Amino acid sequence: MLVTKPRPITIVTLSEQISPELSRDDDRALRKRASERERIQHPAASLSARERMIVFLMGNGRSNKEIARELSIAPETVKSHAKRIFWKLTVRSRAQAVYRAAALGLILISVR
Repeated sequence: MLVTKPRPITIVTLSEQISPELSRDDDRALRKRASERERIQHPAASLSARERMIVFLMGNGRSNKEIARELSIAPETVKSHAKRIFWKLTVRSRAQAVYRAAALGLILISVR
């Protein structure tokens, strides 16, 4: 049985792999700028006022019929908006849509 000494492992950030002269502070700054750009370009940032209202009402537990009645639109229109909202927020359920919209700052929800 051959026993060898363990070799030390060096962790290298992505920016160090690309450009070794960058410091860790530079790496943090690049990551921060990249995440800010993602927020700006995120499709969810383009939710219309009507879509934001529908997500807000979903968050208040309203059904499609109740939302339709409140906004004076057809229930099928609410379903159409919901599908578009789910696509933009990359979610599959109403609860996920409300959570993601709140996390992105598109709606404000209060916990009672």
